[in-house]
Amino acid sequence: MIRLADIRSYAMALPEVVEKPHFRLPGFRVADKLLAHLEKGDAHAIMCVGQAEARTAAAAQPDIYEEVWRNGRIFVGLRVDLAKVTEEGMRELIEHAWRNRAPKRLVALHDSR
Repeated sequence: MIRLADIRSYAMALPEVVEKPHFRLPGFRVADKLLAHLEKGDAHAIMCVGQAEARTAAAAQPDIYEEVWRNGRIFVGLRVDLAKVTEEGMRELIEHAWRNRAPKRLVALHDSR
């Protein structure tokens, strides 16, 4: 099972990520844009990946992933079951969320290293 400490470790390893609560729950941001946060109860996390990636993941493994929409119209991200996702899968999602939300200059700098 992936825990908050794991998510924190994966997220904080990426450039310019800060931990900042999101509605009083643990959240991680880059350039003040949310990239991941835990849901109440710590059983699920929401990853701010692209809509196409979320759709693909949810279709491939609906027991682990679920698309999240607000009011049925606004795409929010990908809900991840922390008891079922693998460590590798979670690391990849956090990096994808970071790439989705980080400024392009920061992603380019990171990739050039």
